[in-house]
Amino acid sequence: MRATQTGSGCDLSLVRLPGRMHGALGRFHTITGLTAVTSLVTPLAGSGPPPALSPPVHPRCARQLRSGRAAPCRKQWFIHTRTSRRSPVVHSHTCPIGLRCSCVPIQFDGRLIGVAKLVAGPETSDRAFSTATSVLDLLVTRTCLEALVAGLSQEVGGLRQSVAELRQMQLKGDPTAALSDPPAAAPEPEAAERRNLTLVDNALSYLHRHYQAPTLSLAVVAEALGCNPRYLTARFTLIVGERMHAYLVRLRVAHACRLLMETSLPIKEAAYESGFCGNGGLARAFGRHIGVPPGEYRRIFAAR
Repeated sequence: MRATQTGSGCDLSLVRLPGRMHGALGRFHTITGLTAVTSLVTPLAGSGPPPALSPPVHPRCARQLRSGRAAPCRKQWFIHTRTSRRSPVVHSHTCPIGLRCSCVPIQFDGRLIGVAKLVAGPETSDRAFSTATSVLDLLVTRTCLEALVAGLSQEVGGLRQSVAELRQMQLKGDPTAALSDPPAAAPEPEAAERRNLTLVDNALSYLHRHYQAPTLSLAVVAEALGCNPRYLTARFTLIVGERMHAYLVRLRVAHACRLLMETSLPIKEAAYESGFCGNGGLARAFGRHIGVPPGEYRRIFAAR
């Protein structure tokens, strides 16, 4: 993916997707009464391959696994993700602890960028679970299509403006240009929007390069970009759909999840490596974003 392209509409659509998906999961709960969770890759992560999907913890799984029994979730998660990469169809199974689980692939522009996970116990009938899975699939697909269309529309607007600017440059160098009507200049709101998109795009790139620094803050990013912190946070929130601090915490949580799954680093070191100032910050972030403490997440998903 492009990391620092000005006005990169599709990239910004990916950045906005978690917020859109959160809304879709809210609608899903309203319709079915059931809960689904998602895992999404981190966009704009650089020129290399995207990081592996970190598994989400469904509240039903967390309740069932607090007894300390062996957790089969790591193995089942990799089965789900391998299946989703081979074919963009829903993969369902009943796990060894008696819970039914469906994973809906989240596809964006032909790429697997995440998974939406639905879990239910024996109190939910097979028919109700199957219907809920279909509803989740429809909502996920619709949300991704809406995000893609919004991004493409934004790119089309940028291309039109670029064409208009190119025509102006050509007319300035053409002695016969005075005989023709010059193209209308871009309206000021459109030009301002493009400047704001560039600013937010640069802020996102900076966040992804430096999120592991515990001292990173809005003031630091604003100083690096040479802009007013209040203006930056207002534009960032408007365009991305969440405050910069919330976005930064999500980046750090995703990094911590990978470390807890794939390494044997002590939790305190994993916290520092992810940009947190210690165990307390990591634990609070996991409580909000994951639903279980870091040690519990490692117990459920780490290799054995």
